[in-house]
Amino acid sequence: MKSFRPFGSQPFLSLKDATFRLGDRLVFENTSWVFERRQQWAIIGGNGSGKSLLGDALRGRLPLVHGELRYHFKAPPGSAPEERIGHVSFAERTAAVHETVVQSRWNSIEDDGALSVAGFLSYERVMEINPYEINEQHEEARQLFDRRRRKAVALLDIAPFLERALLSLSNGESQRVHLARALCLPLHLLILDEPFTGLDATRRADFSKVLGRLMTGSLRVLLITTRVDELPPQTSHLLYLNDCRVATAGPRSKILDSHWTRSKRSTRLRIGRAHSMRTFAPDPESGASMAAELVRLRNVTVKYGSATILREINWTIRAGESWALLGPNGSGKTTLLSLILGDNPQAYNNDVRVFGKQRGSGESIWRLKQRIGWVSPELQIHFDASATCFEAVASGFHDTIGLFERPTSRQRAAARHWLAQFELLDCAHEPLFSLSAGLQRMVLLARALVKNPRLLILDEPCQGLDGGHRAEFLKALNVLLERGALTTIYVTHRDEEIPPSIKRVLRLEAGRGIEGFR
Repeated sequence: MKSFRPFGSQPFLSLKDATFRLGDRLVFENTSWVFERRQQWAIIGGNGSGKSLLGDALRGRLPLVHGELRYHFKAPPGSAPEERIGHVSFAERTAAVHETVVQSRWNSIEDDGALSVAGFLSYERVMEINPYEINEQHEEARQLFDRRRRKAVALLDIAPFLERALLSLSNGESQRVHLARALCLPLHLLILDEPFTGLDATRRADFSKVLGRLMTGSLRVLLITTRVDELPPQTSHLLYLNDCRVATAGPRSKILDSHWTRSKRSTRLRIGRAHSMRTFAPDPESGASMAAELVRLRNVTVKYGSATILREINWTIRAGESWALLGPNGSGKTTLLSLILGDNPQAYNNDVRVFGKQRGSGESIWRLKQRIGWVSPELQIHFDASATCFEAVASGFHDTIGLFERPTSRQRAAARHWLAQFELLDCAHEPLFSLSAGLQRMVLLARALVKNPRLLILDEPCQGLDGGHRAEFLKALNVLLERGALTTIYVTHRDEEIPPSIKRVLRLEAGRGIEGFR
């Protein structure tokens, strides 16, 4: 692809006939592109098109084997230009918590030794300074850092939870904190990978305004997204990728009007066809009655210190029903799910029954979990980094975050079947985290379905999926729901992502639950 630069323009970052290496293959071969100082760019494209990969290449994380990558901005003496590029992504958050388990979030809330948000944003931790090092040169640097930190905290409105444990944050709260951390650094370029992930409608609008304010200053912002409609108006140019190549690039209006964004993707996910979807077999323990209670909560209240997260929640879910669980960021949705899953210790202080068993009555939590399929951002960020896609799907039989038992022949066949349903069988032996974040989510969806669960919990299942994958997944799920084959709890911040077959709604507002219908 050839680049074009008007007379008198000033480059900020540029590629000239650049080719990068990813493992044993070449990517973005012979790419030329100029990011000018007066521009604000976004990288767009479908899942697996290479968006995040190009972001890694631009910040020096992939070997450059041919051509040129130039940074047209200066770094202070003793530092490299790459150190002036900030990066916030789902994968980065994954790396920060891989050594913890999913349940650690709930155990950490009342743990005095847990890392707080304030500690996460401290000078020593952000700037990677030894806290015991005595050096006068840090005094001026610390003052500048404190100034950036105050601005970031105010801009992102995170002061109310500075003293909270980092692991206790909701998905949306965590997103804001990680952006604040990036803004604490002295940056020239900030790369944001799917920045609206996990945010409710109000927070998305607020976040868009925040990004707009950042873009009107001296900081250059490069957005990576599958959702072009959410880009701030200050985004002036788009770089459209397909199969790790630049398909086209240019002014936003021109790209949106081009045939590239209107055309069908070259590869399509063909799940959801009624004749090919696996039929769910009835669980032998489910009994004959489809009206059986699978979940029952009575006057459930969850408090942490003086804060009440859930207040007198009453909710019954019967076999064959499907519910949408809605509410803004921080309303308690994930806390409520953690009670049902048994991950939250406060489940045992409340009247929570799952499959007729009272939490804390001596039931085997692992036996109960074997009948629950679950997908969530928390599961994804804690998953075993060494697992292959096949191992990830097969682990669903044991409800572990990796495969630690040899699967039976039946389980191996089922895992391959579900990978095939999602057209991911070719990726069976690839590391899960070598896939794009959207394709990782598809693998975890297969993991949730592999054991024919009596209860399917989908917490933001379309997060990270491009438009084509979202449409196909929702079609597939709706087919299963129409058959009455699944009992489902579906969490989302986007009404358009709720399958049509889901009619019941539990909405959380100020800690209370309000039941209704769509």
